Amino acid sequence: MLSALVLDDIGSQPALLDKVQLLTEVGSIAEILVVSTDDQPSSIASAIWVKGPSLVEALHEAVGIVASKRVIVISSALQLQSQDISRLVAEVESSPMLQHSVVRPHCEQGELELPDLSPQGIISSLANVEHWPLMCVATTRMTLSETKESTASTCVELLAQALITAMGDGDDIRITSSISPYVSSSIARATSELSMRPRANLLQSAAKAMNIEELFPEHPWKEFSQESAAAAYHSLAALFLRFGDPEAAVQSLKCSERLEESPRFFALLGLIQQSQGETLGAVANFVSSLQCYEARKRNDGKHYLSFSPRNLEVINSSLVDGLNALNKRDNEQALSFFSDAVFNFDSFYETFGIGAPRKSS
Repeated sequence: MLSALVLDDIGSQPALLDKVQLLTEVGSIAEILVVSTDDQPSSIASAIWVKGPSLVEALHEAVGIVASKRVIVISSALQLQSQDISRLVAEVESSPMLQHSVVRPHCEQGELELPDLSPQGIISSLANVEHWPLMCVATTRMTLSETKESTASTCVELLAQALITAMGDGDDIRITSSISPYVSSSIARATSELSMRPRANLLQSAAKAMNIEELFPEHPWKEFSQESAAAAYHSLAALFLRFGDPEAAVQSLKCSERLEESPRFFALLGLIQQSQGETLGAVANFVSSLQCYEARKRNDGKHYLSFSPRNLEVINSSLVDGLNALNKRDNEQALSFFSDAVFNFDSFYETFGIGAPRKSS
């Protein structure tokens, strides 16, 4: 038997009533809970109504009282048919308990993009996918219960965190092809966006739940274990910085510091200091980064990463301008020039969406 949680995420009583009626027709659904921030209308009497000050808090409460081990969470925005529910329920009931299913909805333009919910794909998903339309997810009560201490601000973030935690436990996350319900593109975008802070939170969840080797399988771990680990932590630090979480970026850098001396370490530390207004410290770290890049221009065989400057003329010009700015005690301008030189040495920063401070006029 399963329990169904219907999210009142668009504030439409007709949409809620439609989902409750459809679910009531499926005999293997033991109970239906509506998760809402509004009072229960008289038109919906055949479901347990769970009201909270926010949709996330109401969802937490609903998870705490749900009866079945298996749970299907459904957005009220989806347009479903009774046969859709029956097919999904049959698929879920025949699957292993440690398998979680995500439904891919479609809109006017076709099927919606879903993030890669695998250990090897989650970092790329967090970096590149802004909308996570987790509008119908079949999971377990235990998996959802593990998010009870979560500070998630939306149900999408909460569901994503639950699935990431399940991945860390070795569970299988799959995208089901049994149904593909319709949702309008405007509603899908409005209800599925993950802003920078939630993505930082999910990145922390992924880093805690999984081994670093799982998250970055493309690195040559056997041949260069320490350098691979350092490079992985540098990638995490860059993403945390892009997502506006400098504290988490610092923690990632601390993990990398004992592994190897890298020009990226100093540059990332400089970027963190720049974001916190510590201009002089940032300048010093960018200078250290440039010295380290210069020493690593030629690969001596001890490293798998090599750094080939894109334009030495631009780099040398930026260095001269940076030194002139320092002589004039214009630290802001010096920081801008030195960081320009670093970013011309290595495309890593551009790849992760973090760039040099802009020059002042």
